[in-house]
Amino acid sequence: MIEKMKEANRYSSLENALRLLNVFSMDEPELGISEMADKLGIANSTVYRIVSSMMSEGFIAKDRQTNLYRLGTSVLALGHYVQSNLPLCKAAQSGLTSLVQQTNETAHIGILKGDDIIYISKVECSHPVRLLSHVGKRNPCHCTSSGQVLMAYQSPQKVEEYLQKSFTAYSSKTITDPEALRRLFHKIKQQGYALSVEELHTGVTSIAAPITDSKGKIVAAVTIAGPIQRMNHNTIPGLIKMVVQTGKEISKRLERGE
Repeated sequence: MIEKMKEANRYSSLENALRLLNVFSMDEPELGISEMADKLGIANSTVYRIVSSMMSEGFIAKDRQTNLYRLGTSVLALGHYVQSNLPLCKAAQSGLTSLVQQTNETAHIGILKGDDIIYISKVECSHPVRLLSHVGKRNPCHCTSSGQVLMAYQSPQKVEEYLQKSFTAYSSKTITDPEALRRLFHKIKQQGYALSVEELHTGVTSIAAPITDSKGKIVAAVTIAGPIQRMNHNTIPGLIKMVVQTGKEISKRLERGE
């Protein structure tokens, strides 16, 4: 308890409230006080006070049947506002829709968040593969095409720091060797896209290309994903061209502020 109180003192009440919002996700939409306290490293009493204040403003809601807490309607309203006005999402929407129509595969926009990829936009195809992906979903970089693209274009120092990690194998095809990943990142920068075949999900292929801002900086990746029955050696070359072209089109729209 003493250690938790010391940890709580590192942050202001506002900082802890903002940190609290980030502990909820689609994978964990409801949490109890103790779970939130454990995730934040602060005392239960501190969490309870913060939650009570946030409930009064509609940012946190309580399920009276389960006694668990979830994000409230105020967060939902802000989330819709932010997504609809985020320049990247606005610039990408028509490109994503067109890409799905061309390929009939599910498309995403992903950005780098720490050492993970986080999806900020998604358009489903008419026969979606079960990816368990959603806006706000985080996935590791080393085994996703979008993550590989974004990590490949980071500074050499950032890449080397990343390669010091230990990497989880999600399938028999997941690359976990740092030297193999270093070679892969170099290849991706040369060819301008990433291809991931069954590295995260068995039976699933994904292709990603970079998106740049007005200064030419890589800020996001556009991705399509589908089953290997449809995304295979016969179709992949054409799909790569479509994804790369979409990345360029979104980049141009972003640069023009459309």
